[in-house]
Amino acid sequence: MKLIYGGIRGSFPVPDPAYMRYGGETTSVLVEGDAGERVLIDLGTGARPLGRRLAEETSRSLLVLLTHYHLDHVMGLPSLPQIYESDWHIEFAAPRREGRTIDEVLPRLMAQPFWPLQLHALDSNIALTTLPDDGFAHPRPQGGLVIRWTSVHHDGGCTAYRIDEPSTGAALVFATDVEWPLTTEEERGRLLRLCREPGPASLLCFDGAFTPEQYPAYRTWGHSTWADGVEVAAATGARRLHVIHHSQYHDDATLDRIDELVRAQLPTASLAVQGAEVTLQAVP
Repeated sequence: MKLIYGGIRGSFPVPDPAYMRYGGETTSVLVEGDAGERVLIDLGTGARPLGRRLAEETSRSLLVLLTHYHLDHVMGLPSLPQIYESDWHIEFAAPRREGRTIDEVLPRLMAQPFWPLQLHALDSNIALTTLPDDGFAHPRPQGGLVIRWTSVHHDGGCTAYRIDEPSTGAALVFATDVEWPLTTEEERGRLLRLCREPGPASLLCFDGAFTPEQYPAYRTWGHSTWADGVEVAAATGARRLHVIHHSQYHDDATLDRIDELVRAQLPTASLAVQGAEVTLQAVP
């Protein structure tokens, strides 16, 4: 199983030259299973470069998982080229968020007068699936992959996903837009369970938008610090940690300094970098 970072920036894209080494596109990552499965997590502006990669594949099937509907995680929907192509079968899936199902929310992103082409009128074969609230009791098979999920603490709600590949033992946990310091005991227990069952994650991607020193000024904004990610990775035995959702205010030089701090605290940890491809291996 492989993970490709199309975009990993938070809040809004930053195309400035000082942000290019870590990347300026907002969250969208692609998971490629060894049997040819393709799962896209979120539709930030990073969906555009990932769409170019998908266009080179022979398979014309794609599952898109959405963590939540804040604009930085869905604004790339109109730029995903596969939605305009008749030979593609695309399933968009997410649990309910504040009582709203995905078929109620997603078409609004391309509704008039905001976009000239509406989702229901596109040539591709599109399905909108509302996932069960309990991702432990109702895991979702996707070819040779198994997907589980749970809610995390974020204004308006958010979903963390786990993707396992039983044939290789590889496992990814993707937990963006979670505010760990304000997480309740119940929420904390569910996320730790997601990271631990059925075994430790090969890679934990965890929100670290802020530094511990910055966090008090941004309390209740729905994001964690890199130190929170280190804590969760250590507590759950994750093989590797990648800090994600880089602040729009952190340029490359700032992220270099944060990366040094992260690596010093946990040698298997680092900041995620746009464009990187990561092969996931089973935890020994």
